[in-house]
Amino acid sequence: MRNRSRGTYILGALASALLLSTSGVVQAETVLKVAFIQDIRGTNPGVDRDGNTDTIHMHVVEGLVAYAADFSVQPMLADSWEVSDDGLTYTFKLREDVPFHNGEVMTSEHVKWSWDRFMDPETKWRCRSYFDGENGPEVVSMEAPDAHTVVYNLASPSSTFLGNLARFDCGNTAILHPDSVGADGKWLQPVATGPFKFGEIKHGRYIDLEKFNDYASRSEPQDGYTGAKAALVDRVRLQILPEPSVSKAAYLAGDIDLLTIQPADLVEMETAPNTQIVNAETALWDALLINSNDPLLKDNRIRRAMAHAINRDQVVAVISEGRGRANPSPLPPASSFFTDAQWEQLPYDRDQAKALLEEAGYEGQPIEILTNKRSGAYYERALIAQSMLKEAGINAQLKVLEWGTQLDAYTSGDYQMQSFSYSPRLDPALSFEMISGEQSRKVWKDPEAIALVEKAMVVSDREERQTIINELHRRFIEEVPAIGLGHRDKFYAVRDTIEGFTPWGAGKEIFWGVELK
Repeated sequence: MRNRSRGTYILGALASALLLSTSGVVQAETVLKVAFIQDIRGTNPGVDRDGNTDTIHMHVVEGLVAYAADFSVQPMLADSWEVSDDGLTYTFKLREDVPFHNGEVMTSEHVKWSWDRFMDPETKWRCRSYFDGENGPEVVSMEAPDAHTVVYNLASPSSTFLGNLARFDCGNTAILHPDSVGADGKWLQPVATGPFKFGEIKHGRYIDLEKFNDYASRSEPQDGYTGAKAALVDRVRLQILPEPSVSKAAYLAGDIDLLTIQPADLVEMETAPNTQIVNAETALWDALLINSNDPLLKDNRIRRAMAHAINRDQVVAVISEGRGRANPSPLPPASSFFTDAQWEQLPYDRDQAKALLEEAGYEGQPIEILTNKRSGAYYERALIAQSMLKEAGINAQLKVLEWGTQLDAYTSGDYQMQSFSYSPRLDPALSFEMISGEQSRKVWKDPEAIALVEKAMVVSDREERQTIINELHRRFIEEVPAIGLGHRDKFYAVRDTIEGFTPWGAGKEIFWGVELK
């Protein structure tokens, strides 16, 4: 089976190796070949999606704003914006002469059409609730007073409004041309403004992204999803290779240029010919969740004892082959809001753990940790933690489940502990909102913490927001609704004929600015 897969790659490369230039001279097409873990769910941004699909969409579509490498929100299709003194009105000035993939120039009418479509319940946009008052402020109106201006009016102030516009899972609130849908309103494909557009899609085999030759790039340096976006290859071919062993074999055979690798494969891949290893600490947070509603674990002394019993540095060193670093906070170190205060934690101290257990009257009752064996070291983290907890006198037991079953337990809150991971949240308030609230899936139900999170989602003043985030971290460490282990490193093997590939903290691959020597 592996040999047949390699043959497919070679035939595909031969079939697409040449293009005719306008002068009639045969020229080689530049193709960046990337191993991709799964098929695309669809081409409708913010609707047909998951985390990997979002990565593909973000090469094709763009919004008014986008996230920079430090997770700040910067202009993209907007040239600038102003916020009224009461925080209720956002006025965006659009960039001029930005073409869609069909050649038409973007105006405010396209922004309004896109917004109205997203907010229509029939679209089933993943992020509608962040703008209709359910999970964020209500956008009471959106206006286009002239061709290069759009105005959003909010019912209440929000410090997360811009960040939510920029979210990957929202499809960057993409500005689309009406040609993206048919006469009946049904989705066709994104006619957008990004540096690439969709080419051929062979489900289960590959997805092609083709260079948009008329792309209007920003002039600032490339910075995360903002700044310049120069497509330096004619095509990016994303080969669908779910099995790590198959994708690694394809890379070693020369059929792939760029590959995401597991930490266990680092030593082998570092010795592969013509290969460089690059990595980035991402905003994907690995943690041990604790159900503080559990009759036993509602005692803060037991939760604190578990935090003292686990050596975070050792856990992260084992699962990352010594390349990662531990971090106790839900806030990723790449965030501009991450300060020295976020390094504060309950230190590894087995004697202190035992003293707290004795004070709490713990008598060896079993504590069950749910885990699974999917990629991401969920099981390995749980296994190491179990050993450390036992050394401190805690009767920790593992229960291995299928990921879907574990996710159901997470959603219902029906568990004691579990090895879990959260996808990147780039706004500092959202880093704490993902764990705090009254919903069953939220592990931190302290009313004062919930109120602080809600305040952080409204306050826009930078210094005041930082103070709130620092206080949330302090409370998190003290109350131990979860034990943060670290933000996961992502590793790549890159052919040395590739220049310009730079991983970043969002954990999403960027293929603009990447070229073949």
